[in-house]
This record gives sequence, structure tokens and C-alpha cells, in this order.
Amino acid sequence: MPYKDKQKMSEYNRQYYKNNIEKERLRKRKWYEENIEKERIRKQKYHKNNYVEINGKKRNRTREKKDRLVQSKGGRCEHCQQSFSHPHVYDFHHKDPTTKEFGIGWALTRTNISIEDLLKEVDKCLMLCANCHRIEHVRLRGDLDEQGNST
Repeated sequence: MPYKDKQKMSEYNRQYYKNNIEKERLRKRKWYEENIEKERIRKQKYHKNNYVEINGKKRNRTREKKDRLVQSKGGRCEHCQQSFSHPHVYDFHHKDPTTKEFGIGWALTRTNISIEDLLKEVDKCLMLCANCHRIEHVRLRGDLDEQGNST
């Protein structure tokens, strides 16, 4: 039933979909199954033509998440107490590896992990600058004593 008014047409379509939701789901599923290869090619072509924009958006989301995590931990290295302007200088070191559910670096790039879950995991960590994080791992290996001297 065509309408000249776009708003009326949209309302009609919404109402139709609401009243025929199972029928529409089956129709869409059938269409997708028939056009799966064409859709795959279309998505690949879109990604190829827009990869700069897509990757830029991913980088921005990751940077915003990391900024939020760094601010939640006070914005300073917990060992040397230095503050750095760039959040990527910081690493998150799990105090007790047995409580680790996932790695923070890995989770930052995933869209299916919420910021709340990230914040809970970061609470289990020390926020260290990259140098202090490396030193901490050398110490844990037993190559340094508590004062930082080689053994």
C-alpha cells in the first residue's frame, strides 16, 4: 500500500513488520541463504574501499577505552610514579595471574567486551609504564632481587 508521505509509509512498514515478524524473519533468512556469496563479496568490496576509515574508527575506540582505563587507575605508573601524556605507554600487569580472565591488550580491540568488564579486570592489575612492566617480569623470572640488582 504505497503512501506519498514517507512518514506514513515508514509507520505502515513498522506496523506490518511488527504484525508479521516470524514471516519476515523467514523471508530475510531465505534471502540471506540465497545471496550469501553475493553478500560476502559486497562486504569484502566495502571493506577494501573503506579500510582507512574503518581502521581509524577501530583505533579511536581502542584509544578511548585505554584512556578511560588509565584514568581509572590514576594516570601514573604504580612503580616509578611517573605520569606520561600518551596512554599507550602504560601496561596492565595482573597481580595474581590465576585470577586473570583475559588480557587487557587483547580485550581493548574487541567490541564484544564491555567497558565495565574491562574496568573489573583492570582492578586486578597494576598499571605500569612499559619500562617498569619489563623490569617486573625480569624480577618475577628471578633475574633481579627486590632492590633491582642482577642476581
